[in-house]
Amino acid sequence: MKSVLFHYPILNVGGAEKSTLRMLRALCDRGWQVTLVLTTGGGELEPEIDPRVTVVRLRPRAYGQHFIAARDWSSRLRQLPDLFGYLAMRALGALRLLPFMFRRYDAAAVLLMGTPSYFVRRVVRADVRGIWIRSDLSGADPSGRVTAALRSAAGELDNFICVSEVSRKSLLMAVPEAQSKAVVIHNILAPEEMREMAGKAPPPFEPSRDGLVNILTVCRLNDRAKGLVRMARVCRALKDKGLRFHWYIAGSGTDRALLEAEIAALDIGDRMSLLGTLQNPFPAYQAADLIAMLSHYEGLCGVINEARVLGKAVIATRVSGIDEQLVSEKNGLIVEQEDADIIAGMTRMLTDPEFRQGLARGGYPAVLLDDKAKLDLLEDLLLSNEEPR
Repeated sequence: MKSVLFHYPILNVGGAEKSTLRMLRALCDRGWQVTLVLTTGGGELEPEIDPRVTVVRLRPRAYGQHFIAARDWSSRLRQLPDLFGYLAMRALGALRLLPFMFRRYDAAAVLLMGTPSYFVRRVVRADVRGIWIRSDLSGADPSGRVTAALRSAAGELDNFICVSEVSRKSLLMAVPEAQSKAVVIHNILAPEEMREMAGKAPPPFEPSRDGLVNILTVCRLNDRAKGLVRMARVCRALKDKGLRFHWYIAGSGTDRALLEAEIAALDIGDRMSLLGTLQNPFPAYQAADLIAMLSHYEGLCGVINEARVLGKAVIATRVSGIDEQLVSEKNGLIVEQEDADIIAGMTRMLTDPEFRQGLARGGYPAVLLDDKAKLDLLEDLLLSNEEPR
């Protein structure tokens, strides 16, 4: 049986995680023996892992965050048990690495580019080794730390699997050593599964009526990447125009408190609501009139994929990869990153229902919907070395 090992840090709710679960399931369907090694267990999406996947948690749960967050010595003393728990998990994780030195796989890959690749490169015995590049490095790696790690590892990796052409180009600009190894494979979508999930539960908010427009944003609550504070400013500007809408934001993350404070400060609690994590977001998509993706940067945006599969109108800021997904004013509206451009685009979407409905009917690129072609190429890469190292 064909065998593959994937390494991921922690399986919390997010676009990369959801596409990972779909890929694991698709490979199992094709007869692969799949092992998923998680650096840390306890992620929110773990219950959704296909039961055919062998899951290994190097550290059963997360420790250390409370100690790191402590701001003074007295607080740190109180959090010493958290520090000791972290050190114990590190030691346990090192022990759980050892058996992989004696197992062989056809392929092994790191599924998130910021995850250290040492385990896949030096511990696992595999004929093919790779790493996924999910974002534009020019935006996602301002410190250069990830780029430096990729350059250091490039000689020991066979494939750099990029989720978009833009992420591939950004990789080659930063890591020219990857020139002959970088391949674009778009994320697995499973469109029929998305449509089925949309009907499995009631939406978390009422469908729109009487001219009210339901806006939905699905994102990780991280201001640097997703522009949460900017979204609040845009919401305030739209409210000041007297437009009728309610903006729902689904997702969790470290900047939830920041966004809540901004909503309160701008007095937009009657227009913007936080839904938290939705294990099944598709009923929310179904009830929305407009999907707003207003990130500062992306790789190939999973929210755009999901919205277009379900035939929803979308507005998106100009981020890396967006031109591979949308043709502006045909199947979505692309706006520049400035507040004024976003407000103008949102105003148009809210006040012109015919334009919005036309975008919803605008279709989607066939290359992004063809999961079979993506999986065929992925299997070719995973089996590309006939002789073991």
